[in-house]
Amino acid sequence: MIEDVYNDMRVKVFINSEVAINDDFHIYVEFLNTNKKIEKLEILFNRYGENPSIIKQMKKIKEENNNLEYCTDVQFEKLGNYFFFFMFEIDGKKYAIKLSRKTDEPIILNPEEESPYWRVLVTQENFEIPEWATDKIAYQIFVDRFYKGYKADAKKIEGRNYRIWGEIPNWQKNEKGEFHNNDFFGGNLKGIEEKLDYLQSLSVGIVYISPINESLYRYERYASTNHEEIDPDAGTFKDLQLLHEKANERGMHIILDIAFNHCNYDNLIFQEALKNPNSKYRNWFYFDENGNYRYWYGIFKDMPIFNQYNPEYQDYVYGENGIVAKFAPYVDGFRLDLAENLEPFFLEGIKKRANKDKKRLILGEFWEKVPISALGKGIDCPTNYLFTNAILQFVANGENEYLKWQIKDILESYPKNTIYTMFNSLDTHDIMRALTILSKKYIRYGYDDRIWEIDKEPSKWHIDTWKGREFLTEEFRKYEFENDTLSKEEYEKAKNRLRVAVILQYFLPGIPCIYYGTEVGMCGFKDPFNRKCFPWGEEDLELLEFYRNIGKFRSCYKGVKSTFKVLYSDEEIFAFERKNAANSIFVVVNRGEKSRKIQIPEYYIDDGQKTKSRNFILNADIDKKILLPYGGIVILK
Repeated sequence: MIEDVYNDMRVKVFINSEVAINDDFHIYVEFLNTNKKIEKLEILFNRYGENPSIIKQMKKIKEENNNLEYCTDVQFEKLGNYFFFFMFEIDGKKYAIKLSRKTDEPIILNPEEESPYWRVLVTQENFEIPEWATDKIAYQIFVDRFYKGYKADAKKIEGRNYRIWGEIPNWQKNEKGEFHNNDFFGGNLKGIEEKLDYLQSLSVGIVYISPINESLYRYERYASTNHEEIDPDAGTFKDLQLLHEKANERGMHIILDIAFNHCNYDNLIFQEALKNPNSKYRNWFYFDENGNYRYWYGIFKDMPIFNQYNPEYQDYVYGENGIVAKFAPYVDGFRLDLAENLEPFFLEGIKKRANKDKKRLILGEFWEKVPISALGKGIDCPTNYLFTNAILQFVANGENEYLKWQIKDILESYPKNTIYTMFNSLDTHDIMRALTILSKKYIRYGYDDRIWEIDKEPSKWHIDTWKGREFLTEEFRKYEFENDTLSKEEYEKAKNRLRVAVILQYFLPGIPCIYYGTEVGMCGFKDPFNRKCFPWGEEDLELLEFYRNIGKFRSCYKGVKSTFKVLYSDEEIFAFERKNAANSIFVVVNRGEKSRKIQIPEYYIDDGQKTKSRNFILNADIDKKILLPYGGIVILK
């Protein structure tokens, strides 16, 4: 810090943290209590990933009683994060204004001194979200495995393997030596409708359901044989309409998962393209000169990939009478499977069609950080696996710095409308169940890997053969099967950790999303063990009551336009607060096995004023400010 220049002088900087592309970004700088003559004030911008600086001189607009005020407007032509600081001159000598690492306030330095810069995020213009789509709790349902509603077994489809509810899904190879997905338990749309009371008891506001498109021998329906129709075992358009209407009557909204990256090998469109090189559908896919086609991940031959650049396929998906237009009247949003593999123009086409008559929420499946170019025009929000991993890494392994860094990075990289609506899950159909992860029977350590990626190379199931490096799928699935059940001690420890994780999940920015059954104690490794039937009648009622109570508490909190600040963290404790004009919230958890003394900011301690606090307490003595093992405190004011 430059003491002789700084003296009693203070600097204030006034900016917004987000601006739309080509809009005016207003910057105001005040020098307070200065008797120095400032000869020139410039602002220097750098777009993340680019070298050249944008330099703009600021204009003095006010001078009064040793106080100076400068301002300027900047327009940005590219999306992304821009970092900036200020340079000024006194008596021909240059000084910089940057941010203090200690206080996060402006500080005057020599230009070469390192210190953080300000940041502004340049976003898509006219980026709006549906009014209902904030401060909700979401619930993810795997339709075939949630509940069998009225007339679920009325008619059975030839060739499908129908199972008894609650049996372990088939995990071994079939008679052809193949792993398959032809395992139907009969859950349907009517079943969801019949369980709306149950979902409402969890304070659910968004019901996110897995694909229901017709899919001949795939229970999960992520590779469709006919995108235009609803699978008969899932229900009908009338069933979807009734579910939508009855959910809306309760203030709940329906989001439908749908897969446009690929289809099923048995899809009639693909079959015609495969058999007839002159078919009009041939260019809907990627065929080489030998008739070989591209398929998903280079592994799944039964999932041929669509050619998104084909205009006819585009029209099939988001044309006037396309798939999106057909399903949109029955839902309030879409979850786009493999959105990270869909081209920006394709995402934009889907969103425009979905929003033609009203705004719908567009959730995209992304496993890494979403490019800013996809947010706004393409999707509204992502499946936020970055928070999933960070929360679980902290609760299981004490990685508090990673959790802190991941939160900061996301909050500075995403538009606010995305932050309000990103889906924060602790588990999904694509990863291990949270309770199994938190039992720590077998997980990845270190945040370089996702905690659930136990089958990622290197692993004990990867071996060298004469064909090269191979993964022993059946041996892996056998391990999953043999370790599927947790011991009583393992389960109780996992449940204790889960409740701590849920507190973080529910009060970090975004929409907490429950994967069906986690709230009643469902465990399981990866597919197919994370997709078992909901255990109706065998629920962990204690855990369910916890979810119901925290859901009611979360529904009282309004987190939109709130600031976020980590107050304290170590390998066991994580504390933060969020503030906005409507309310403030203080959250602290203890992932450890020892009691810990904590500090509660004075602001959150009732002092007899009109503003009262509401508390959610788990294993804690709030009066003594002690968190017991696996404890948490949430104070809403």
